Amino acid sequence: MPNTQPSSSDNHPEGQHLVLVGNGDSHLHVAAHAERLVAHGARVTLVTQQDFAFSDWLGGMLGGEWQREDVRLPADRIVAHGGAHVRAEVIQVERQKRRITLGGGRQLDYDWLSLDLPPVLDEHAIPGFYSAKGVFTAAADDLWQLRQQLETRLANATGSLPAVAVIGGGPAGVELAANLLALGERYGRRLPVTLIGNDRRPLPGACQRANRWLMKRLLRRGLRLELVATATRYDRHQLILDDGSAVDADLLLVTDHLRPSPAQALFDLTPDETGHLDVGPMLRSREDSRLFLARETPPDRDHPLTTRERAALLLESLDQTLSGEPRTLRYDQFERWKALNLGDLRDIAWRGSLWCRGRWVRRWKHRRDRREVAHYLGNA
Repeated sequence: MPNTQPSSSDNHPEGQHLVLVGNGDSHLHVAAHAERLVAHGARVTLVTQQDFAFSDWLGGMLGGEWQREDVRLPADRIVAHGGAHVRAEVIQVERQKRRITLGGGRQLDYDWLSLDLPPVLDEHAIPGFYSAKGVFTAAADDLWQLRQQLETRLANATGSLPAVAVIGGGPAGVELAANLLALGERYGRRLPVTLIGNDRRPLPGACQRANRWLMKRLLRRGLRLELVATATRYDRHQLILDDGSAVDADLLLVTDHLRPSPAQALFDLTPDETGHLDVGPMLRSREDSRLFLARETPPDRDHPLTTRERAALLLESLDQTLSGEPRTLRYDQFERWKALNLGDLRDIAWRGSLWCRGRWVRRWKHRRDRREVAHYLGNA
């Protein structure tokens, strides 16, 4: 039976109760700064059976830089920031009563609830793709399993190497593809990797010069780029693209073609025709104002929020709600420098039309990431 006892006391009747359901990236950021919310007299309880994974290190883990235990951040460290942790799954939601029931029968009442459940793969997105030798998502356990499988093949100097296709562009796809190349480079072998994205640029939010430099570097390292392309089906070790061309692919790493976690259905929210849930500018559900939906995109945004922007927006929204002191909300205040680990000690960073690359970007990113991890763990 799962342990449903909190890691910190939750028996205080005073103050508003905020419950965080799920181990997504935005909840990691909120958990790391829970003291801001506790300072308003609120109780903060994190409900998740799974620990967090530090997303900025997942690419490096795939490329051999980090180990699985490095990227795993225990959920119960929210206690160091004044919150409580309950290791359990939600099995029932009563939104009218503002109550959730956990495995084992325990119930939690809430004043506010934030939902951040990592999505799962849509198994119907690409016909035939489960006939591949392996299908992986960008989740930590999947990436670790893919790395182990590839290292076994790479260590055999005379054996053939599987072709890997990364389906889904943008920063996440670029970073994973680059670190697959890096994994091969660690063994002195060129791993066949293809990146398939539907945008004209590998990094849609970066300027043209940054994209040009990035493409040249990735192509020089052996990456096959298929831009403005969509995978339509998988057949006989090949992905068939929308223009009829074929890409050799024994293993598939899918970063898009995702659907919401099945646990989200417990909240009985009505999606629109595109499958998204309606939220306001502060990520609060328009259907139930007591819910914050961390994975949705506000309606006035031209492009999806990055992981860091989404996390900063959720924390600010919760802070304003619990404090009762609304402040002017500008999306540009959440814009952050984005940085990618390219696996070859020369990273790239950008913010709007500004960009930079090189070894010093790697050093800056490394310090920033370590500082964030140490802060959450309570070591800084």
